[in-house]
Amino acid sequence: MDKKKVLCSYCPKKGCFVGDLKQAPDFCPTVKKPEIIERAKQELEDPTKRKMAQDVARTWKDYGKLTRVEETVLYAKLRGYRKIGLAFCVGLSNEAELFTNLLINEGFEVVSVCCMNGALTSDDVQLPEEEKIVPGFRQPMCNPIGQALLLNQEKCDLNVLLGLCVGDDTLFIKHSEAPVTVLAVKDRVLAHNPLAALYTARQIYTRINVRKPKG
Repeated sequence: MDKKKVLCSYCPKKGCFVGDLKQAPDFCPTVKKPEIIERAKQELEDPTKRKMAQDVARTWKDYGKLTRVEETVLYAKLRGYRKIGLAFCVGLSNEAELFTNLLINEGFEVVSVCCMNGALTSDDVQLPEEEKIVPGFRQPMCNPIGQALLLNQEKCDLNVLLGLCVGDDTLFIKHSEAPVTVLAVKDRVLAHNPLAALYTARQIYTRINVRKPKG
């Protein structure tokens, strides 16, 4: 293992949680990369960033008591956000409607944009016919950039992602002007609970290899 590479996922103690770094591994960034840690602290001297971090810290008072839906509402209120953008997957339209109802009932203004806005197809990105699900037929295409641009135009205070595909979420975040949080991610196989693939990975039927690499 490269001892210079940051691999917190392999740290057995996570001493940073309690502030005890005596048994920190060789790859611990808190110990080995103090200049980066200091730079991160300096970023928090910016009033806006400091206030954002403070509001996150305030949500910890109810940690473990609130659902993520409730935490999202709480954080938006703590931040003083009034206009919420909701970028959702067409496959989670029912969930998007329920969440929109909740936000409006909580006093927010909501702008929601479906992933299918613009009626794009895979032809718009010049996907080869042989790579389509069914060659020769119309294959719908998500438009996460369009979602971001529409919400940018609406001057939303916070954008919430609901079920965007892997990669589409990346494009949305890249183009969003407002801060972004994720309410839920899509995983149709596992009822939108992607961690289940890891929780069951040691079962005999698993398709993924989660054994620790050698070396």
